[in-house]
Formats: sequence, structure tokens, C-alpha cells
Amino acid sequence: MPHVPSSDAARTRAIKRYVWARDQRFVATCALGVEPLLAAEVAALPAAAAVAQRPGGVVFDAPFDSLYPALLTLRTAESLRVVLATNVAATTYPMLHDQLTRVRWSLWLPERCALTVRVVSRASRLRDAAGLEHALRGALRRHGIEPDADDAPPFTVHLRIEQDRASSSLDLGGALYRRSGDKWVSRTTIRETTAAALVRHADVPGADLVLDPFCGSGTLLAEALEATLGVPAGRRRTPPFAASPAWKLERARHASRLFGAAETVSPPPMLGRDADERAVAITRRNLEAAELLEHVALETGRAQDLDFAALARDAGATAPLLLSNPPYGKAATSLGAPPDELLRDVLSNASGWRFALLFPAPDVLANHPKVQVEQRLPVVTGGLRNAFVLGSVRP
Repeated sequence: MPHVPSSDAARTRAIKRYVWARDQRFVATCALGVEPLLAAEVAALPAAAAVAQRPGGVVFDAPFDSLYPALLTLRTAESLRVVLATNVAATTYPMLHDQLTRVRWSLWLPERCALTVRVVSRASRLRDAAGLEHALRGALRRHGIEPDADDAPPFTVHLRIEQDRASSSLDLGGALYRRSGDKWVSRTTIRETTAAALVRHADVPGADLVLDPFCGSGTLLAEALEATLGVPAGRRRTPPFAASPAWKLERARHASRLFGAAETVSPPPMLGRDADERAVAITRRNLEAAELLEHVALETGRAQDLDFAALARDAGATAPLLLSNPPYGKAATSLGAPPDELLRDVLSNASGWRFALLFPAPDVLANHPKVQVEQRLPVVTGGLRNAFVLGSVRP
């Protein structure tokens, strides 16, 4: 039966009983190939249990209040959802509508919202996306919720039908790969979550000098700094779920006090460089907005012209790290180098340096006499096959 609270007090009592006092099942999504890193982050959350990887994400059980540190601290998660219905029969539209009506939507959604519905149907009789969305919106209205309200807070519900079984989940944090809404981008910008995954693999805290010679919009530098300083990924955003009747502002503030303070550590010296003056300007602006600019030196210039030995010597570095998303294909050609040779030429000058790269063609480095590729970790970014490539350059 639909659950329509008779008063705000009745709604609060129901939320305490069915939401706050119960463990919930959560789904954190990520890029393909990043699941082990995300699983490690999830396992570190308070009281997280039954952590299981699946392609493109991690499923786990946790008390409701675990969502606050999750939204604040997860760096490699692209979204965080709470599961509201799972594996229910859905062979006809009336059956689906009935099953969705059993969800206590009024405890999770406000009475007025601007709802987006994401539908996936595979190997099922119900395949019409419009019909499936209509069934969901109809179920919400039976709970006294208007899902198409103007000037109302946005929410997103995911509805998945597979082999005539339905599951639904509510998005809690929006696009977690956006650390803030005011970031400037360049043509080579990568997602913050992808950068965070590469930084985790790269062991940035073990470096005593970090260089990105193709800094683009500064995403890798920002993620390297925030990870080193312990700056929470969600410190500058307000999640959509903050408009839910189940949101507890005092618990969110408590999580910010516990997990939101940066550590008092000194990051290694960091240098960002790019041949494009506009990219350097974008990087400067983004680092300044994130209150990180004081930790980075920026300059304009070609990566091929860098004197790596002098950089390490001047910094007194014995464990320098090249951390970058190098251009490839047409982007490399625009910098005056054949697509396969730009990175090889840069690394030829980087004797004694470690490197951690996001690069789609690691085989380009296979026969380089000085380059030792130690790990190739396939990932999918922006729907394209890519790879984290880790290694070192022999002296």
C-alpha cells in the first residue's frame, strides 16, 4: 500500500524506523578497471560490510549514517546510490507499478521534486523506456509525491529490468566526479575520479618531486595534492540528497568534523607545465579556486625541452615522479611530434624518474631501451579503452 504520512511528525517517526535505524544497501559506481581501488575505499567506511565488486562498481551494506562519510571521502566513485527495491517480479506494467508502489518513497523523496529517471532493460518483456518511466512516476504520485514539479530539488532514480526482475535505486550524491561546479576545463581534461585512481596507483606520498608536463586543466595536480593533504573529495559540493526528508544536517556536519579536516603535512614540490598558455591559465585558476595554488609552480613550455636532471637536482629530489595524461594521436601531432614519438622523446630525457601515466597505447613504450614498464592496468574512461601505465626510466 502507498505510504502517505499524515503529518511531518508521522513522516519523521517512519524515517527513524525504516531508514535511519536500518542497514541499507548501497551501490558505488566507477570506471571499469577501478573497482579494486573503490572497494578498498568503501571497506574503510565506518561499519561497511559485505563489500563486493562488480563490473563498474562496488555493492556494500552499511548503516544509513555511513552515507555521510561516503559522500565526503570517496575519491574514485562516480556516483553513490541506495537500493530501494531489488529483484522484484516485473513481467507486466501493472505488476511493475504494484511492486514500485510498495517502496516507501515518501521517506526518501520530498513531496515536490524534479525527477530524472534512468532506465535500463535487458532480456525482459518490458522494454519500452517511456512505459517503464511512466510506471515509476505513477507509483510516486500514489505516495503523494509530485515528480515533475517546477523549481523543485532535482533527484535521480535508476530503474533496471533484467530477465523480468526489477531493481530501483536512488542517486544520493549526483556526479561525484565533479569536485565542484565551477571548474574550468580544457580539451584534454579528465575526470577527477580517473585522476584520483591514477594518483592512488602512483604512490604520490613516496615522491619528493611531482611533475605534470602536460597539465591540461590541472586535474592530476589537484588530485595529487588533495590526496597527500587528506582533503576530502566532497568538501566543496552539496549533494542532491540534502533535499531529502531523510537527510540529517547534524550528522552531515558531524561527518565533516570527523573526516573533513586536512592533514598538517607538507606535500612534495609540484610543477605543472603545458605548451598551451590557455591550459596553464586554466590550471592556475582551478588550483586557486581549490585553494591549492600555493603548492604548485606553473610554467608554459614544451615537455620535450625539459631538463629533468636539473629539475631533480635543484629540488634535491631522489624519488621524482612524472604524473601525467600525455597527449596521443592528433593531440600529440598538434604539438609537433608524431603520435607514437612524443612520449618516447619526453621519457628519454627523464633518467632516474618514476612515471605514472594515463595512456591508451602502452605498447608504444615496449621497446624503449631506457623505459621499464612495471604495470599496465586497463581502464575505460569516457567510453574509451585506456590504461594506467606505471614504471621507471633507467639512468
